[in-house]
Amino acid sequence: MNKFFVHLFVAAICFAFSVSVTNLSKLFRSENSSLDLIAVQPVKDLVFSEDEYQLREIYREYGPAQMRHDRGFFERIETDDFRLFFNNRSISREEDILWMESTPRDIIYNNEPLEIKIFGNSAMARTYFELRYPDGHIQAWETIDVWTKRGNRWQIRSTTADY
Repeated sequence: MNKFFVHLFVAAICFAFSVSVTNLSKLFRSENSSLDLIAVQPVKDLVFSEDEYQLREIYREYGPAQMRHDRGFFERIETDDFRLFFNNRSISREEDILWMESTPRDIIYNNEPLEIKIFGNSAMARTYFELRYPDGHIQAWETIDVWTKRGNRWQIRSTTADY
């Protein structure tokens, strides 16, 4: 019987301690209301560095440039030694541009950056690349782009497509 009261006493002490810790945490949260509300900001409200903003602008223009077969756009944003890696293949900038020029113009392209990491004059971006065909078929995959900054201009050095 004595053991029962010892266990009951220990349980009561543990319960009282947990209640006091809970109340204490509520007190700290009410004093610092920023812990109570965590808001997810839309991308337009986020503050980006100038470099990240420039890269995001290039991605915003990427799909429309692909749809209009804008050779000049891709010659500006891809380095002379650019490589595209996909399906165990590697192609040059010129081969990539020629491939783009051979695709139908009614495909809708979207290249959305999911994550951008900047390391001085280099950057890495993980993107979601999507093609929408006129018949409603959608093809999508992720890419990894390696960027280099030359002067004040960002260029893609390589793209690895995972499809």
